[in-house]
Amino acid sequence: MVTLKLSILFALTLAVLASARYERYGCQVIEEEWCTLQKIYITSRTDLRGMRFPDDQHEKIRIGQYYDFANTDSVISIFSAGLFRRMSRVRYLKMNGVRMQGLDMPDTVLELDVSNNWITRVFIDADRSYSLRKLNMRNNLVNSVASFKYLNQLEELDLGHNLVHLVNFELFSFMPYIRLLDFSHNRLLEVRPGSIDLILYYLERLDLAENQLIEIDLKRWSFPSLRMFNLTGNPIRRLDYFEVQRAFPRLWRVTY
Repeated sequence: MVTLKLSILFALTLAVLASARYERYGCQVIEEEWCTLQKIYITSRTDLRGMRFPDDQHEKIRIGQYYDFANTDSVISIFSAGLFRRMSRVRYLKMNGVRMQGLDMPDTVLELDVSNNWITRVFIDADRSYSLRKLNMRNNLVNSVASFKYLNQLEELDLGHNLVHLVNFELFSFMPYIRLLDFSHNRLLEVRPGSIDLILYYLERLDLAENQLIEIDLKRWSFPSLRMFNLTGNPIRRLDYFEVQRAFPRLWRVTY
């Protein structure tokens, strides 16, 4: 009798451990090749070992509240390297409004959207090679972009509505393919031109609107493809139009 009870207890224990350890998420909605995952709750204390994501079938995954007709609300407070290893075949990833505070930048994702979160910490490994082409971190709490220079395949960077107060443009010499830069609605007090002559051949749009810039030095810049330069909402005292024409020969609109 005792042996039978122990056997039953052991079996129940294994069942509980298995159910607690292994959790496979499936797509609630599939739309235009995007797999939407629902009700995921991951904190810094969550055991990730048993998590399985449908990246073997879908290279586009989004997590967050995307539909009014279904509750897909989720929480991912820390997007860690350990969590990304559970979905490492994903190439397009959206995690909007999931209360994220920390982000370990995934190295094989091509497009990443983590807008509308609470991100203050971004870890980018100098020893890794990143494939990222588009990064949307709009509406977060980021205050420094110094480590972003290791994202040298970037074509679009949206950091609008953050807390950045200084940008040294020498950073973008490491991003030769950059086409769009958005630092609007930050707390920029200074935009440093850097100590080198900076040529960004593909940059088409530069948005520095709604900051606190008093002046901007264009002498070391040459952006031959720039078409839109937005300085609206800055207390700019003076803009040298001869320097503007030299630095941005294809510019068709500058607002300040």
